[in-house]
Amino acid sequence: MKIDPGWPALSSEKAAELAAEGKANVSPSSASKTTKQIWLSNLFTFYNMLNLVLAVLVITTGSYRNMLFMGVVISNFLIGTIQELRAKKTVDSLSVLTAPTARVIRDGKEVVLPCRELVLGDVVLIGAGDQITADATVLNGEARLNESLITGESDAVLKASGDKLFSGSFVISGEAAVVLTAVGAESYAEKLTAEAKKLGTAKSVLKTTIMNIIKTVTVFIVPMGVLTFYNHFAERGLSYADSMIPTVAAMVGMIPDGLYLLTSMSFAVGVVRLAQKRTLTQQLYSLESLARADVLCLDKTGTITSGRMKIKGTVSFCGDDIGALAAEIYTAVPADNATAKAIAEAFGSRNPIEKTARSILPFSSAYKYVAADFGDEGCYMLGAPEFVTGGKFPEIAAKAAEYSADGTRVLALCAGKFDGKLYKAEKPLGFILIEDEIRPNVAETFEYFRKNDVAIKVISGDNPAAVSAIAKKAGVPGAENFADASALSDEELSAAAGKTVVFGRVSPEQKRVIIKALQSGGHTVAMTGDGVNDVLALKDADCSVAMASGAQAASHAAQLVLLDSDFSAMPEVVLEGRRVINNIQRAASIFLVKTIYTFALTAVLLFLPFAYPFAPIQLTLIGVVASGLPGIFLALEPNFNRVPKHFMSTVLKRAIAGAATIFGGVMAVLIIGGKLGLPAEEVSTICTVFTGGASLMTLLCACLPLNKFKAVLICVCTAIFSGAISLFGEIFMLVPLSGTGRTILLCILPFILVQLFLRNSRFGKE
Repeated sequence: MKIDPGWPALSSEKAAELAAEGKANVSPSSASKTTKQIWLSNLFTFYNMLNLVLAVLVITTGSYRNMLFMGVVISNFLIGTIQELRAKKTVDSLSVLTAPTARVIRDGKEVVLPCRELVLGDVVLIGAGDQITADATVLNGEARLNESLITGESDAVLKASGDKLFSGSFVISGEAAVVLTAVGAESYAEKLTAEAKKLGTAKSVLKTTIMNIIKTVTVFIVPMGVLTFYNHFAERGLSYADSMIPTVAAMVGMIPDGLYLLTSMSFAVGVVRLAQKRTLTQQLYSLESLARADVLCLDKTGTITSGRMKIKGTVSFCGDDIGALAAEIYTAVPADNATAKAIAEAFGSRNPIEKTARSILPFSSAYKYVAADFGDEGCYMLGAPEFVTGGKFPEIAAKAAEYSADGTRVLALCAGKFDGKLYKAEKPLGFILIEDEIRPNVAETFEYFRKNDVAIKVISGDNPAAVSAIAKKAGVPGAENFADASALSDEELSAAAGKTVVFGRVSPEQKRVIIKALQSGGHTVAMTGDGVNDVLALKDADCSVAMASGAQAASHAAQLVLLDSDFSAMPEVVLEGRRVINNIQRAASIFLVKTIYTFALTAVLLFLPFAYPFAPIQLTLIGVVASGLPGIFLALEPNFNRVPKHFMSTVLKRAIAGAATIFGGVMAVLIIGGKLGLPAEEVSTICTVFTGGASLMTLLCACLPLNKFKAVLICVCTAIFSGAISLFGEIFMLVPLSGTGRTILLCILPFILVQLFLRNSRFGKE
């Protein structure tokens, strides 16, 4: 667009002054946490504060060694915080590559600046695909905008000179110069950003399940602690110290504090790993959503194909120079998409004289053609044959279908007229034939998804036969099963969503219909796209993936952005999500074993004449060697198995087998020890050794089938536990066993093997 010297464009000096006055387009809030917020959010958690209170209670007893659990709490806090800071640094550095930019007039010249550097009064040039990041008024030109985030209506709205634009909308077609009237916190940006986040938040089974576990434990942990102290102090008449130590031990055992570290660290590591593979993760739990997806919807252009168009040829019906006439249209209509640029590149030199158009219609995915009315010099329309002709020339549609059979895109050029409201075709002049370049390696990518039972749906605005042909070449399973969405009602389209593989002539609103129909059928839907016509569907999908080379609006709406715009990178993203989910699932079961058996013991011992057999330092030792240390390493291990659908039931099946074994063994020791008059210190020692051994067996069961890494990990943890109880027994409040005590221990230890049988039974089978 030509720069008009009459526009109120700013100088660099004036822009700097306005920025210094706080009139820059800087958002007061950020999509990601600040460094301070990360430190504080990891520090001031409910369980950290609860552990701190428990540590103070231990101090009042004078048994300082039982505060060892605070070392684990501090380690968890540091490791989780450092990993999250590392992930933030990585994401922030990559976000610069996808941050929205704007073409702005400064010092009389067009320059490209990050949108955050715009100031009040800047003159900005907008075109198709641009996100409007500040409120503005149109100075010159025309553009059609989607304002669905503001009005809820997805219809294209024409904006001309004097019309207002609002932040959060995006340009569908056309080109205009606008002057910014409200920036930063003064615009709609903050409200719209919050709305966009609400609409586009990744759905997480993992997050929901873990939060439910934590909420459930939180409800019971404090009252159970109070009852345990009352039971020991008031009912049994034990001293304050002898009552408080087992109370703190019971509460420490019930706290699933490792789940915080495990989850945050696993996802943070996943974010960093994907960043190394040139994938920007804009929402943490989108990794999980993509790994769980069983339907992948994708556009043809920019996904299956590279988005680069090449003119294959022309077909003239009347001897006219079809290429020159098409280029003539684009002397008036902005060449703001790949098709237009291909035409301008191939035919622009044939028609160097620019004509003045009385009216133009820029391309929109809603009506799928462009038009320009040059008055007495002619009126021309160019686009999808059935849309340009309006069904008036069926023989033209039939001819176009012949050329589309091998995947060729066909554009029809017609002479027409403009009545002030509508363009109407009067005479077909010919075809322009275009071919799309299929991306390398897409066949392997589709084969990967086929093997992993992920259904592929190709959703495109192009001719369905042409899209089907290209999808076949690319290796999309069932690509011959296609439908023309323009001929279907919303109800018919919803019914066809589960059965049809390729949809052509799909409008942006119809993409949403397909996504929602699939979700209503119980599917987890991922969507990839790169154009403004994909934005609404990207927001509705369970997981959205954008190509960085596409429209800014698409990258802004998506949860994941492929920075190299390479669809063949998708399997690696899925595998990383699987690694994260599977490792969290496996390690979560190890952490929950302690929570379950501690809760069960605490509850049962409220009604039995036995003291709680553990001290906090003993449970800390068991927790470190059986869940804390191995959980950290297992979270980093490659684990690319398919994700089980039922996270909670899978975790509980793994955890309950181990917890039941430990609970049964400890209760047996308490009963037998009580009958034989064994001292409480020996009972505690036997319970600690048995529980540690059984917890290590739980770890072994969780690691099956073994590999070298997991075998070494289990051996190291076992060696640490064995060394601690044999060399530092006094520190961990363990005492030498009498003959009776040794006999009980030798008799009870084999029961740790029960888990191996439970693992393969109906109770514990995965």
